[in-house]
Amino acid sequence: MKPTIRTFLFLVCLAATPALAHSYKQGDIEIGHVWTRATAAGMTTAAIYFPLLNTGSAPDKLIGATSDLAGKIEIHQDLNENGISKMRKLDMLPLDPNIPVALSPGGTHLMAFGVKQQLKQGEKFPLTLQFEKAGTIKVDAVIEAPGAMGGGH
Repeated sequence: MKPTIRTFLFLVCLAATPALAHSYKQGDIEIGHVWTRATAAGMTTAAIYFPLLNTGSAPDKLIGATSDLAGKIEIHQDLNENGISKMRKLDMLPLDPNIPVALSPGGTHLMAFGVKQQLKQGEKFPLTLQFEKAGTIKVDAVIEAPGAMGGGH
């Protein structure tokens, strides 16, 4: 698949999300709708999802994230090893030029630990993403329904 087709497909995905969806761009980094699922009272972890695209000519990396809502946030990848589901912490997430990367349920995602309050559907919270070259990008994570699969679905 050519980079121009990849970019087109990324933009189609952004356009296909409902009106509540939002996107961000800073330098060469484009970030689609950032979302998480509502949590039960007392739950202290949450996964955060969004599509990413590096539109530049040089690679970049997502190297971390922070939010006042959580004690720490790590980059994680879901794996299935011998029929057993596991999560593996990643030190960074590479972003090659013009290759979309999706942080999504069942795959790569951000994992928030020590979440300080219940996440309620329809609300949002600030999140700061840290990139090796693009620097910090402030976004809002929208809280969707408990069983949501993204984009307001």
